[in-house]
Amino acid sequence: MDAVIARKRMAEFGRMLAASEGYQVLTSRGRRLGRIEHVRYQQYADRPDEIVVRSRMLLRTRRRVYPLSAVQEVKPKEGTVVIDPAGDADPTTGSETPG
Repeated sequence: MDAVIARKRMAEFGRMLAASEGYQVLTSRGRRLGRIEHVRYQQYADRPDEIVVRSRMLLRTRRRVYPLSAVQEVKPKEGTVVIDPAGDADPTTGSETPG
């Protein structure tokens, strides 16, 4: 029974993340990382595997990829996603990110 509840919870979490394009991304300590550019589905159909976060510094755009496990909370009313980056981001720089 716990597995069914966990799967339903992950599906709901995935649904909220799927609608989070453009949300501001914050660390659990409140630091701004950028905005969600898009979410990537590779392994699962009911939830994304990764989120791609875009930030801009002067004339440079940086994209970082975070696994679903880094996401702690999705706040639709506030338009924010809270993550714990814990050093597991895959930094990708440039104008295009594969995916």
